[in-house]
Amino acid sequence: MSRITAVEPHPLRLPPPLPGGRREECCLLRIVTEDGTEGWGEAHGSPWLTRAAIEAPHTHATAQGLRHILLGQPVDDVARLRRLMERGTQWIGRDGVVMQAIAAAELALWDIAARRAGLPVARLLGENPRAALPCYASAKVPPTPAETHARIAAERAAGFRAHKIGWPPFGASLAGDLAFLEAAREAAAPGALLMVDAAQAFDEATALARAEAFRRFDLAWIEEPLPRDEIAAQARLRAASPVPIASGEGECSVAGLLRVAPVVDILQPDVTRCGILAALQAAPLAPRLCSHSYTTLLNVVAHAHALAALPNAWLLEWPTKGIADWAVLFPDAALAADGHLALPQGPGWGLRPDPAALRRYRMEE
Repeated sequence: MSRITAVEPHPLRLPPPLPGGRREECCLLRIVTEDGTEGWGEAHGSPWLTRAAIEAPHTHATAQGLRHILLGQPVDDVARLRRLMERGTQWIGRDGVVMQAIAAAELALWDIAARRAGLPVARLLGENPRAALPCYASAKVPPTPAETHARIAAERAAGFRAHKIGWPPFGASLAGDLAFLEAAREAAAPGALLMVDAAQAFDEATALARAEAFRRFDLAWIEEPLPRDEIAAQARLRAASPVPIASGEGECSVAGLLRVAPVVDILQPDVTRCGILAALQAAPLAPRLCSHSYTTLLNVVAHAHALAALPNAWLLEWPTKGIADWAVLFPDAALAADGHLALPQGPGWGLRPDPAALRRYRMEE
């Protein structure tokens, strides 16, 4: 059985500065075995903190970095290695960045397992995975309803029949929200799905009032209307709301997903935060499953493999800006066409980042 010889975080930053000086950042993780097989994962969070969680030396049996835990381990069982990482980090992270780093490592281990088997990851997760998944185009709402109309029209022209808007300025006022939704519905194709991401902007009463006001737009869901820890309020909201409720993207552990799944209509696990094993465990508890996949194409494709194997999976998030921003990492990869992503059929994830791009955009100390 081949053993792990390298655990390499790749914290990356794109050069063009965004408003306020912020830049697009992400962290990919490469794991290599002694027979030369490599696997790739991604952690959706701070690349600086992810790297620390991976590279930290041994302090205690329950407080050590993932590299120290994984080096020398046989790649015999993804679930065993996941448990090993959780035990070895239990003093420093039951949630948040450490679990996100574990998720990245788990994804890389799935990639290795599938490459060694000569199969797509989806075939390791289910016997008859779907060959393609419907996508919803996703981006933060533009500053004005007119720009929102233009964005949705462009996505419609590209073949998408499902669109999500949200984040500020959406959520600031009822009048503003209605104007954004009117513009989006007008631009979308007849019968297209439309959903909103409230980004935890509302209290319970406001969320219910917004759901009532949004009824006429026939929304597929309202995403994260409440702060993520208000579980009892979310259960009440779901029972009263005329619009389905979606949540779960912020949960990084099985326990977190298990508390959210019963109080939503659509569960949205992010496998670059929680890993595939946690998502698989929670999926049967929710009526429907959609991805939260919002950065690189590796992120999106990993979600596609997981969803393809789940019977209650519905839609794959296609982050139009993220895919465009990070296209330099995957210059030859196939993209969504006519609103669907064909599942890559090569071994593992079916794609690899470009080594030159990794070197060019790596964040140094």
